[in-house]
Order: sequence, then C-alpha cells, then structure tokens
Amino acid sequence: MASDDDYYEILGVSRNATQEEIKRAYRRLAKEYHPDRNPGDKEAEEKLKKINEAYSVLSDPEKRANYDRYGTADFQRIDMDGFSELFREFFRGFGGFDFGPRARRGPMRGRDLRLNIRLTFEEAFFGTKKKVAFKRRVPCKTCRGTGAAPGTSPSRCPTCGGRGQVIQSMGGFLTVSQTCPTCQGLGEVVTTPCPTCRGTGLESQRVEVEIPIPPGVEDEMYQRISGAGDAGPRGGPPGDLIIVFSVQSHEKFVRRGLHTYIEIDIPFDIAVLGGTVQVPTMWGSSEIKIPRGTRDGTLFRMKGKGVHTNDGRKGDQLVRVHIEIPEKLTRVQREYLERFREVFG
Repeated sequence: MASDDDYYEILGVSRNATQEEIKRAYRRLAKEYHPDRNPGDKEAEEKLKKINEAYSVLSDPEKRANYDRYGTADFQRIDMDGFSELFREFFRGFGGFDFGPRARRGPMRGRDLRLNIRLTFEEAFFGTKKKVAFKRRVPCKTCRGTGAAPGTSPSRCPTCGGRGQVIQSMGGFLTVSQTCPTCQGLGEVVTTPCPTCRGTGLESQRVEVEIPIPPGVEDEMYQRISGAGDAGPRGGPPGDLIIVFSVQSHEKFVRRGLHTYIEIDIPFDIAVLGGTVQVPTMWGSSEIKIPRGTRDGTLFRMKGKGVHTNDGRKGDQLVRVHIEIPEKLTRVQREYLERFREVFG
C-alpha cells in the first residue's frame, strides 16, 4: 500500500475509534465491495484489498499502536534495558525522525466510555429523549485528584528532579534523554497514597443524564460527546462518551436514511382498471392513486411521508405494490374472467 494511504480514512473511522467501531466499519465496507456485489469490477477489488489491509492493522492493538506512533505497523518494538527509548532519542537528534514527545509527558488523557442505547423504530423515526445511567471516573474528592493522602502532596521525582526525563551518556560527546522510569514522565511521585483512591487520583461516580435523540437516528449510528468520559489521572483531560444506537426493526416498514419503504398488495381489478388504495405511513394512513395497467412490483413515491429532521429535511415513503391474485372465485367471477380472456385473446 502506498505510504499516503491512511488506514483510518480507508475504513472511514476516527483515530479514537473503538475496536467495535472499527469492526462495524470493516463489515459494512467488506459487504459493499465484495466481489459478489461487484463482479468484474477491478476498482472494487483493489478497494477491498486496501480495506482488508487497513483492518488487519487497526484490529490488532499492537500493530495499531505501532501504526499510530510510527506510521507503519511493521516497526518491531525492542525492550532491552531501555534501548528502545535510547534508539528513538538518538535518531531524533539528527532531525527528520520524530518518535514521540521530547519533554515531560504530563497528565494522561482519560478513557473513552461506550454507552449502548436501544431504540424502537418509532423512537428513532420521530426522535425522543432517553434517561441513561452509567459510571465514570472522576477526580477523587478526598485528595482532589492528586492521588496523595490528605495533608500531603506529590513530591518532586528524586530520579529526574521533576523534569520527567533522564539524561544518559552514550560515551564521548553523545548523550541522550529518555522518559524517567520512576515517575513515567510526570515529574512527581506520590509517597503517601490517598486511602480512598489508593493513589490513582480517581474514583467511580454514578451519572444519570437525559439524552435528546433527534429524528432519523439509524442502527449502529453513534454520537461522541466530548469530555463526558473518564477524567484523566493527575488533572489530565477527560475522555469522550461514545453513544451507540441500536434500532429495532418494524413489522411493516424498512428505513433507508430518511426514507421509509413498504410493500402492499392491491386488488387485481384496481391494477387493471385503476383506482385508489389506502397506504399505512408512520404519519397515519394516506391515499395513493393507482393508474390503469399497473404492473406487479411497481414503485410509488409518497412525498414527505418519511423522516422529518430538526433541520427541515423530509424523507419520502416508497411503496412497492404487488397484485393480489384471488385463490378462490365464485361462479360469476369465473364467468367474467372467461369472457375477459376471450375478448383479449
């Protein structure tokens, strides 16, 4: 694959996507570009190869970590007495190579949280509000997020002197810096851990919120709420809350974007002679006109009978008609049909 191909762009997901989001995106694209759906299409075949390659990397946590950090999944990590960090620092000094932050790492970002919300077909169509409860990690009230017991505070790291980096001589004039192994780049250490959070600076909190769900939500759609995930340790930025929607199917209707689809049976005589029929919609029953000579499988469009979004867009309802053939006929009906056949030869 060319170096300018981005695996995240190929799968259509963000760089913060969860493994479940990556898997869903892959399944959707694999179906779309499958050879059975695109026979003889070389472009679709090449696209599928790229999709498979992207998924093979992003679905593997170690390969994905290498790809995120180095731009390739082929980098082999070496852990031999800190040699990996020394190797990166060495090449960084010559320019053109950037293997990570040079200075103090600072507080880490909090974890993203995933919340699944199940909706009925009607709730997704018209929109609704859902009360949900979940647990998230917040700064510890006892230590105010420092991780240190009350009356104490984190102290300067004795190994790096608060810099978060340590300098090591490679012999001669060459020196390199690496992340401090004692404080992991934070520059400070907790000597007396908080008894409530055991030094993590975080505690669990139950949260109950009402989430507005707009009309038109589809199955497997997700919404990211920035900063609503776990708090970051030691004052780090919070993660995000990712809400994934699951929409139940309907016994009559099928949703495709803002449009709804339904199939109905119409009497044989109306298909031949024309007339009107009542059609169910999500907005109530409505009448459509059937022209003379309508064939089985004809598709009709009912304007504005689909989803109505908050920004003013309106979907349609598409109706596919099937001609109902009576299984049993009275004597009179049979006679008329016989005469009909004679007239039309």
